[in-house]
Amino acid sequence: MNESVLQVEHLQKKYQDKDVLKDVSFRLEPGIAMALIGPQGAGKTTLIRILAGMAFPDEGSISLFGSIGEDELRKARQQAGFLVDAPFGKGSFNVEKNLLLRTGLYGKPDRRDIRHVMKRLNIGEKQIGAWKLSKMLPDQIGRYALAAALVNKPRLLILDDPLAKLDTEDLEAVCGLLNALREKGTAMLLSGRATARLRLICPQALLLNEGSMTGPIPIEEAEKQREEAAEKPAG
Repeated sequence: MNESVLQVEHLQKKYQDKDVLKDVSFRLEPGIAMALIGPQGAGKTTLIRILAGMAFPDEGSISLFGSIGEDELRKARQQAGFLVDAPFGKGSFNVEKNLLLRTGLYGKPDRRDIRHVMKRLNIGEKQIGAWKLSKMLPDQIGRYALAAALVNKPRLLILDDPLAKLDTEDLEAVCGLLNALREKGTAMLLSGRATARLRLICPQALLLNEGSMTGPIPIEEAEKQREEAAEKPAG
């Protein structure tokens, strides 16, 4: 069995009196692309925020590349790429300056790596200089946010709804890039509501419903169970 890139054991998280995550456990191995799906309010974004170090569980443990404990996890997260909430950057900077700023957090910035990622995401030379974060359209922000997650050559990608705002051409480019990275051994956890799009990358899924996790199971089965859970009357 391959060594786990990510191992989550018995995570629990409560907000006020609501159990948002209940005894969540799973693992990801190199080269595995896993979807994370569930009804609205199931706990998907809370889980991703915890994995990214933006929130903390009440109970349970996380191991990244064999590292545990907050100090070690902070270092290990430098080998991962995250897309959560608003993308990192300064509003007055163009795409290239923002990505140089981001890569500088992990070592010496490399324009060649940035431009390679930009090209794979259908962002041309003119756009690299012209797009400023404060004035980007939603689809432009989506591709920039993906680029920001990719420029440090991560061994693990954890992306919250990365495919939703892409048009057909950009979707093809992004899926091609993510599948190429997966084939080279990058592990991925991709959340989203557009399950048909996630199927282009992820054959398996983890299903979150009312804080409890099922899976991994085939993504078609997870989609069916998600729809059934969404139709179930509250209470």
